[in-house]
Amino acid sequence: MPGEPQKPQAKPPSKREVPSEETLTKDKCLADFCLKGGSGLIIGGVLTLFFTRPQTYPMWLGLGFGCGLAYDCCQARWNRSI
Repeated sequence: MPGEPQKPQAKPPSKREVPSEETLTKDKCLADFCLKGGSGLIIGGVLTLFFTRPQTYPMWLGLGFGCGLAYDCCQARWNRSI
């Protein structure tokens, strides 16, 4: 009938692009920096709150340790993938 809406045409299923090894490594490294750096910052913040109230160096020290650990893990991933 002319008054009825037409059904949309079925689209063929599109193939999903698989990310490359380099993209996955970059994503994992970025996630490592965020998680380990953030964890170090939180642990440093807790230490600052309970033990060294006026100083903030434990927060920065924790952030540095977390980012350094993430950097080490990323470097090992890059060397393994080469």
